[in-house]
Amino acid sequence: MNKKAAVIIVNWNGKRFLKDCLKSVLKQTYKNFVIYFVDNGSKDDSVKYVKNLFPNIKIIELDKNYGFAKGNNEGIKEAFKDKNFGYIVCLNNDTIVDKNWLKELVKTAEKNKRIGAVQSKIMLQDKETIHSVGGTLNYDFSSDSKGFGEKNGEYQEKEIELAIGCSVLIKTNVLKQIGLFDEKFFSYKEDDDLSIRVKKIGYKIFLGPYSIVYHYHSSTFGSKTPIKLYYNERNRIINLLTYGSFSQIFLSQFYTFIRYLKSKKSIDDNNSNSPEFVKSIILAHLHILILLPYIINKRIKNEKIFSS
Repeated sequence: MNKKAAVIIVNWNGKRFLKDCLKSVLKQTYKNFVIYFVDNGSKDDSVKYVKNLFPNIKIIELDKNYGFAKGNNEGIKEAFKDKNFGYIVCLNNDTIVDKNWLKELVKTAEKNKRIGAVQSKIMLQDKETIHSVGGTLNYDFSSDSKGFGEKNGEYQEKEIELAIGCSVLIKTNVLKQIGLFDEKFFSYKEDDDLSIRVKKIGYKIFLGPYSIVYHYHSSTFGSKTPIKLYYNERNRIINLLTYGSFSQIFLSQFYTFIRYLKSKKSIDDNNSNSPEFVKSIILAHLHILILLPYIINKRIKNEKIFSS
């Protein structure tokens, strides 16, 4: 139960969140952990701020913004140099965690050897509304957060389909089998990809309902912006082509079209520039053509790993 944990926190111009986030992590009742703070080339003096306020935290400075996936990978690779880590825990910088956050993640993870990853109960900053109690994968490989917008209530410790990367524990031995985050994703859906790989090699993903996180949702790119739509759409298609069956790949376009129609009113209500959103979708599809050789190679490589 007392295995060592590496807590990876990736930051990009998030100085305004860091004091509350890091202070809450340092107050954990579970003491056997090390924080790796990975800075993606911030311009807001985040690194200087952390060095001054939290001198004992391990800092990894990158020269530019490489995104969520590579940022986490750099922290994970550094943690792997220490053979004593039993868990890798990814945590968003725009969060505040409960004092038992890490203890409860570990507690759930250790209940069964076949549990490969555990997601916290993630709440919005109002501390009353649910952000996520797990993710669900749709037919076209888009994904949704279970419980989003619900008022807080009692949730059971149970198996879930996907883990949201905002706060997730992955057992080190599992991560070494499936590999790290796919850096082609940059940001968004890389947690879907990782979750799929965890399950493909026979492990389960669980919700740790007593591991509580409060999250400033979509603080990096905004909740409904063209750049977020671009990454979500492009990365959804990467997952579809990597893991989907032929029928899913063929029929998903109809499912996606209906999903777009349903979301159009929501986009219009937020006064978004519709041409910019259309442009983002077109660019996402065009960039998939460039990535096709990579996706095909990844699919072949994964099938070999899963079959073994």
